[in-house]
Amino acid sequence: MKFSEEALKYLNLGIESEIASYVFYKRARKLVEDESLRRILDRLAMDEKGHFLILENEYDENVRSECWAPYKDIFVREGLPDIDELVQDTHKELLGKIARLKGKKDVLELALLLEKEAFGLFSDASSKAKSEDVRKVFDHLAAFEKGHVQTIEKELAAL
Repeated sequence: MKFSEEALKYLNLGIESEIASYVFYKRARKLVEDESLRRILDRLAMDEKGHFLILENEYDENVRSECWAPYKDIFVREGLPDIDELVQDTHKELLGKIARLKGKKDVLELALLLEKEAFGLFSDASSKAKSEDVRKVFDHLAAFEKGHVQTIEKELAAL
């Protein structure tokens, strides 16, 4: 499948977003005591890791060069290091707030913001895609993010 320059831009944004969200969820997990919330954050982190791998595979197939150093080689290893340089400013700001959160509701509300942002990114990319195959990739990822939004909203409603 051939990606346009604009689609490649969205792939890059998606890769950065998924890595940043993964790091956010892993750090947030360390700062909360509620075990059920930790399980939710673990599941969200692993989903973000999977989304990242999908996006990087697409990017790799379209742009592979000798100077390209895929992060997926790191992601498949146990004990993924924090990738601070790729944490977007939005995520850095949210990470700074984690320590001040008062409970499960506050953490879930921050997670909801991240997931809505990701859903918007992939929905926007899908609406601008010229190729049906490219649109399907972004629709698939948008559907996952929408599922995350619904999961978090369900958890919030249960509080």
